[in-house]
Amino acid sequence: MYTISDIDGIIFDMDGVIFDSELIALESWVKLGEKYGLTNVEQNAKKCIGRSTKDTMRILDEAYGDKVSITELYGECKAIVKKIIAERGLPVKSGATELLKWLGDNNVKIGLASSTAHDTVVRQLTAAGLIGHFQIIVGGDMIEHSKPCPDIYLLACERLGVRPEKTFAVEDSYNGILAAHAAGMMPILVPDLIEPNEEMLDKSYRKFDSLGVMLEELRSTGV
Repeated sequence: MYTISDIDGIIFDMDGVIFDSELIALESWVKLGEKYGLTNVEQNAKKCIGRSTKDTMRILDEAYGDKVSITELYGECKAIVKKIIAERGLPVKSGATELLKWLGDNNVKIGLASSTAHDTVVRQLTAAGLIGHFQIIVGGDMIEHSKPCPDIYLLACERLGVRPEKTFAVEDSYNGILAAHAAGMMPILVPDLIEPNEEMLDKSYRKFDSLGVMLEELRSTGV
């Protein structure tokens, strides 16, 4: 059982952890699948969760490269996502703001490691009023190998000045949990769209149903 005083810091994923954005992306891919008659779009889109743009393009090319232009398809998906966010806003996950504030009030080092490009991460966090909670931000365009490789978390730990083995990594995806575990961190699983499999559960230090539940445990007994 670790309390806040036992750890060096905590590093969050963004999409599906801080923002309820994976659902918007999935909705956009499903719309495109219907438009172009593509099969198994939801399944293939879920494979891309936690992956960089480069890896996403590769996964989609393997699935649909013989049917459509993947570059144009990906661009169209981004446009749909942008339109949805403009209309609805980018929803913050329940408990995220409260958890970040509590961690800051308790002088915990907080970082963010997202497969999304750095500039996009900064823009979205700024728009949501959350940018000030993070001491460092590492985007997917800042490393060569994306999740499930450990590169992004190792760089985030280095920049935050923390030891991986003494740092929590809060993740929702299969690729994210694998990346954090490979980096030697303590992965905290907060599931979003993907139902955890045995490997995810085995490689997670703890699992919580929401960030709010995680906060309550940190406040009371530690995790």
